[in-house]
Amino acid sequence: MAANGAATVPFPASCALNTDCLRPPADGQAPDNPATAPRTYLPGNPDVSLCSDAVHAHIAREFATPLLDELYDRLWCVAQRSSRNINPLNMQRVKERAIIPTEDPNLHLTWKRDAVYIKPVPVYLLNHDFWALFLSPGVQDDDEEKNVTHDAADRAAAAAAAAMDRATAVGFLRSYALLVASPLDFALAREAHLLPDAVDNWCRWAHFIRHFRGVGDEHVARRYHYGQLRLSRLDWAVRLFQPRHARSRLFYKMPFWSTVVLVEKMTLPLVFVFASLSVALSSMQVALSVPAASRWAPPPAGLEAMARVFWGFSVAVVVLLVAVSVLLIGVPLSLWIWQMQWGFRNRRPAHPVDTTADDEDDDHARFRAASLYGSGAGV
Repeated sequence: MAANGAATVPFPASCALNTDCLRPPADGQAPDNPATAPRTYLPGNPDVSLCSDAVHAHIAREFATPLLDELYDRLWCVAQRSSRNINPLNMQRVKERAIIPTEDPNLHLTWKRDAVYIKPVPVYLLNHDFWALFLSPGVQDDDEEKNVTHDAADRAAAAAAAAMDRATAVGFLRSYALLVASPLDFALAREAHLLPDAVDNWCRWAHFIRHFRGVGDEHVARRYHYGQLRLSRLDWAVRLFQPRHARSRLFYKMPFWSTVVLVEKMTLPLVFVFASLSVALSSMQVALSVPAASRWAPPPAGLEAMARVFWGFSVAVVVLLVAVSVLLIGVPLSLWIWQMQWGFRNRRPAHPVDTTADDEDDDHARFRAASLYGSGAGV
């Protein structure tokens, strides 16, 4: 491996939350103490060897978001382009959203009315050796160290894949810098099994994650140019743009796994429409039953006066139903048009680093991480 790998790790070894040694013995002999033997597999993933191809394939499988990458140029239609648009976990609970862990990278930071989906942090991303060996710019694989000749196109593809893996990992951990930003967030993350069991100290976590909080968008994968994404809007993006990587032509994530649930969800709006039409038709029937000559004539006594009152009330009910229908359709439509206009105007960030906050300001988001990623500093 390249000797300069440790110099480009975004956090120092002293801040690593996993200290497993991943380097094999220099002479290939077994260590004297088996308890301190270097790992030959990914920390937390004993089924993945430390072979470069296996590691990068695992990272791609765990963190790649091809569907969102395909929709990237159109995401401004359905989401705010702000990498800081991420509510911390305590605010997610204030908004009455359940925190649901998921291993699907496409669901990370997506939310609906009562739930937010978050991918847990894997142990190996907390390991300094892992970053030095596999996610540091300029790191060479074992074959290159042995001067084995590779096709230039293969080397370029491998370098691009490694750069994408690093950008994805950095963006993922940057999202956690905003999700878990206080001791309360840390407690909620542990309760929801978002952090490895060994990460049980808030101070150590804070020292580690602060190195990712100020990272600019130029250092992360494109998916992380956006923060949290609303599932209902992603559903509409799938329906309108029909991306190749979508599993369904109607939904970003299948909302129903049972016909019973679908029927239950559809019952309330259907009942509302039926009741509204019934009231409107009944009002029209009452209005038409009043003789035309009695509607505007001087008020007579008896039944004719009552008929005219009923006619006026029926007309008022019809007008009220029309007004409510216009509001139910017009207000969301107006908001959608306004959001589309805002999204179009802000579809490209004005600065390389996006420091826009959604619900809460993050004072630490103002400093740049260029010293970490540009100059090769490790702290």
